[in-house]
Amino acid sequence: MVAEVLAQQFGPDLTRTLLITLGNTLRTDDGVGPLLAGELAQFPGVLIENAGDRPERAIDFVALHRPQKVVFIDAAEFGRSPGDLRWIKTSELTERSLSSHRLPLAAMIDWIESEHPTACRCLGIQIGSMQLGEGLTSEVAKSAARIIRWFKSVTEQKQGVL
Repeated sequence: MVAEVLAQQFGPDLTRTLLITLGNTLRTDDGVGPLLAGELAQFPGVLIENAGDRPERAIDFVALHRPQKVVFIDAAEFGRSPGDLRWIKTSELTERSLSSHRLPLAAMIDWIESEHPTACRCLGIQIGSMQLGEGLTSEVAKSAARIIRWFKSVTEQKQGVL
């Protein structure tokens, strides 16, 4: 399931896509974004920045990198099993709270798309827990590991072609 969700958006080409992770490492599964940022940064061709619990930092990241596409990766509540992935439409972000951030992600996406020739998407990872504490629940940790393996596979295939 993870591979299908990621391939739907990225395909085999990661160029000109900026991944921006969001989250707080002190709130269990909300730390999945920062964890992914640290792990995915090691793969050549993956452009990734961690905004942590300050999504407004995305403005600076987009201005710096000038990507064609931005994908926000964030822990979210959307009523599925912990660790499930889902592409979340901007309109859904305004209808209900899927994220724990004070600054609405929908507002950030609208601003970026109005100021830059950049399309934005949001990949939500269903939380199991947002309790205070470090470390991910086992389901979200397994999902994060699958995401990391997918990016590793894509970048290794790309390097093999060059």
